[in-house]
Amino acid sequence: MTQQPVPVAVPVDNTPKTYSGTLLTAFLLLATQTTLITATVTTGALAAANATSITVTALPAAIPSGAILDFGGVLATLTANAAQGATTLAVSALPGGIASGATATYTNLSEIPLAEDFAPSLTDDEETIKVHGRITPIRSTNGKDMTANIKTIAAIDDPVIKRLVVLGTQISPGNRARLLFKYADGFCILATVDIGSPKPGGAVGSTQRYEFSANLSGKLLWCDLNEATPQWYPIGTLAVPAA
Repeated sequence: MTQQPVPVAVPVDNTPKTYSGTLLTAFLLLATQTTLITATVTTGALAAANATSITVTALPAAIPSGAILDFGGVLATLTANAAQGATTLAVSALPGGIASGATATYTNLSEIPLAEDFAPSLTDDEETIKVHGRITPIRSTNGKDMTANIKTIAAIDDPVIKRLVVLGTQISPGNRARLLFKYADGFCILATVDIGSPKPGGAVGSTQRYEFSANLSGKLLWCDLNEATPQWYPIGTLAVPAA
C-alpha cells in the first residue's frame, strides 16, 4: 500500500501541564509584617571585631531587632530596632571586622532552607447532609482552616531555623509568625500561624532533621502569580476573583 505524507497540520495538545513538587518553597515573615521589603545596607566607617555598633548610610527601610545582616560572611545581629533613615545599627559583638562600604541585603522574606517536606493542608469545617443519596455540604460552621508541617535538614546554626526554634519554644502569642508557601505553578498561600514546638530528630546513618508544625491563628489568603496584577484573596469569604 502506498503511504501518504505525514499530515501537515499538527494537532493542538491541550493536555494540562504538570509541575515539580520539589520546587515548592516556603518563607518566614514577621507576624506583624504588612509589606515585603528588600533593602541594601551599606556600612560607613570600618567596624572592628567585637564592636557593638555599625555606622551605615541612611537605611532605605526599617529593620527589626533580631535581623541578621551578612556583610561578606561577617554576620551582624541587630539588638535594637532600626528606623528608616537611621545611620547607626546596634548589634551583638561582631565576630569579625567589617570594611567601610561593605553591603548586606535585608529582606523580611526569609526562605526556609533545605526543606525535605512542606505540607500545608487546607481543611473545611462544614455540616453535611445526604441529598439525593450523596454527602453534600449544606452549611459552613467554622469556615476554612489550615495546618502545615515543615521538615528540613538545615540546623539551628542557620538563622532562619534558629528563628523557628525561638518561635516554637514560646507560648501564644510569642510563637506567632506568617508563612508564605509558593508553588511552582504560581499558586501562593499566606497564613498567620502559631509555630509548634521544634522536633529535632536523628538516627544512625541518617541526617539530622528539624520538624515544625504550624496551626492557623489569623488570616489565610491565596494569590495567583500568573495574573497580570497578582493580589491576595482571603480564603473563607464569599469574594470571588475573576477567572
